[in-house]
Amino acid sequence: MKTIITRKGLYAGSIAATALVGVCTLPAATASDGWEMRATGQAVVGSYGGSDLRDSLDAAGVFIGGDYLEQGGFTLGYNYTEVEGKADNPGDFDTLEENTFYLGGRIHTYPDSFQGKLTWRLDGYFIKDEADVKGGDGDADFAAWGDGDIGVVNPIVGFINNEQTRAYDLGYAYSNYDYDDFDDYQAHQLTPTVGFAVGGPSNWIQLRGYFIHLSDDDLNDGNSDTAALEAKWTHWFGPGALLGLHSVGVNALVGERFLAVDPDAAVVYTLADEQQGSIALNGSWKLGDKTSIMLQAGYDQYENRVLNDDYDSVYLYVNLSHSW
Repeated sequence: MKTIITRKGLYAGSIAATALVGVCTLPAATASDGWEMRATGQAVVGSYGGSDLRDSLDAAGVFIGGDYLEQGGFTLGYNYTEVEGKADNPGDFDTLEENTFYLGGRIHTYPDSFQGKLTWRLDGYFIKDEADVKGGDGDADFAAWGDGDIGVVNPIVGFINNEQTRAYDLGYAYSNYDYDDFDDYQAHQLTPTVGFAVGGPSNWIQLRGYFIHLSDDDLNDGNSDTAALEAKWTHWFGPGALLGLHSVGVNALVGERFLAVDPDAAVVYTLADEQQGSIALNGSWKLGDKTSIMLQAGYDQYENRVLNDDYDSVYLYVNLSHSW
């Protein structure tokens, strides 16, 4: 089993290629048939510092979705990620490629006793990993790289009060990893979340816990349970703001998380080692009534426990969103 972990652990260490999908999107104009539609394109570039195996990352994706008369909605998405390796030794990877397909649905209900909106959400991911490896036999633990299929199911129930001053949700994610020639393994994740307005509706704070259990102790060198706290602050501006800003935000993560599923970003960290901290800054701008753009810069810290490899990454992310 140790051989499996050594190979699979090398896939880790990418940044979130679909970070913050929808954070900067605008309220969509209601179409004549009752549908509010939105499309988002996104891209990210990043580089690694101090990594024994990784050099850079590029990714791009598109999401399209709609909501019908505050009753429910759907989102479809696709993202392509490519990680360039250093390939210094036989068996090291030249390139890791990942294709992610996403489908999400949601239904809203309005129980009188709750004085707010309940959202019942179900997200699904199908992910295909492929690796190109430097030629040569190399060490038996590193020479063979298998392709893999990953499936994730993520149900979430959420609530926001009528005044939109506080919100709660609870999610559970089940992830199954099936790599060629290796035993399947699973990750189970709970994500309790609370959000609240501070000093009025223009400031919003969100706190989310990540509690993740792995089915095999050896996957993360014996650390089968990880926990992390993610905090996000967003401030919205009125007309005439400095530099034309619509919003600014700060995101931070403390603790440890491994093979996490981020429901806000619609991303599964299949290419990530154990993440041990992050900080990011973002800003968004309106480009007319129906279009917006968001930029984010971030810094992440990682550890590959199997290889005793501590490293970091920096990235720049952009998304462009249009509603109709």
